[in-house]
Amino acid sequence: MRHHAVYAGPNGISEPLTEIAGPEAEHAAKVKRARVGDPVDLFDGAGAIAHATLTEVRKNRLVARIESNRRLAPIAPAIEVASATPKGPRLEKMLDMLSQAGAASWRAINTRHGVVDPGEGKRDRAERIAVESLKQCGRAHVMRIDDKQDFADALVSEADTRLVIADATGGQYVPTGAQRVRLLVGPEGGWHEAELAAAKQAGAAVVSLGPYALRIETAAVVGVGVILNAEQANR
Repeated sequence: MRHHAVYAGPNGISEPLTEIAGPEAEHAAKVKRARVGDPVDLFDGAGAIAHATLTEVRKNRLVARIESNRRLAPIAPAIEVASATPKGPRLEKMLDMLSQAGAASWRAINTRHGVVDPGEGKRDRAERIAVESLKQCGRAHVMRIDDKQDFADALVSEADTRLVIADATGGQYVPTGAQRVRLLVGPEGGWHEAELAAAKQAGAAVVSLGPYALRIETAAVVGVGVILNAEQANR
């Protein structure tokens, strides 16, 4: 018996029966070969995870009977990743890995040495990747894809947000108990000296992620892991 994971969408889980229609249902029926009686985990992407049993499976419609339902709080701290954009399929891989690592959100930033523009047309694809990753890794909250920003705008943050910029000149990450951390990751050409100076002026902590030169996607994922591990160990 197969065990399936299905995205119900915001407020998409209802008791005792939940109906899923459209592409998500079609994918489960055609690609995953879901059948009546199969167990399924339903995710709404906003904290709810329900364990259910499929009672109806059609080409583009599923019905599931809810067996149990729970709501989880978001992981703390919420880590917002703002990075230069990797080339080609590396962007998709980065988004998948960031979601698995526990990032709360990702956005592209324009930097002086950046060479790739993700384009507005890729946002839908990025959001689909975030949903697929949620189902694969079992996280309760879907990673948010935010609008692209200029570097200077990414330095403007709320009072409860800690700014961190990844750079080889920095030191180890020191946890502070922040509720939100914005991690800035530069292009493979490195930060322009004016960008690094502006980040320091804005109060950003400069953090090294190891002794070697990292690709954008590697630095972003390692950074999320380092911050989450340090902050959670300190709580």
